[in-house]
Amino acid sequence: LYLLRHAQAEPGRDYDDDRDRPLTDTGRRDAGRLGRLLAATDQLPDGIVTSTAVRARQTANALSDGGHWAVEVPLRSSHALYQAQPADVLEEIQSLPDELGAVLLVGHEPAWSTTVSRLLGSANISLPTGTCVRIDTADQSWGEVQFGDGMLRWMLPPSLLR
Repeated sequence: LYLLRHAQAEPGRDYDDDRDRPLTDTGRRDAGRLGRLLAATDQLPDGIVTSTAVRARQTANALSDGGHWAVEVPLRSSHALYQAQPADVLEEIQSLPDELGAVLLVGHEPAWSTTVSRLLGSANISLPTGTCVRIDTADQSWGEVQFGDGMLRWMLPPSLLR
């Protein structure tokens, strides 16, 4: 399971609706670099689920576009991931089809840091913009995933790829 906080976005003061904020050029580049890393390390997801916010969808698209992925990874948007609570994110995870072996979710703060922390048990994780984490679980089905089941494999802020 990969959880990615959307990449750097334009400031909110310039937009009437927070959902409309696009990525900055830096955000697009950072997401592309992460996409290249995932491809180079054979860690492409089998599916991506993103918040409906423009910046989250652009982050998801920049992964494959900037990463030059050789395969098309199915992408869908979920209203539940915008202004989500950790329980909403867990519910989204539990609803994933089991034929997807690895899934990447793109979302927002404050839910993302709290969700990661709760998936790991008693951790206190803070995700800067554009940071991706990989969490493994022993669960055989997405529907079985619970808070506390996860093991952190890695956490990568975009500054390490620049």
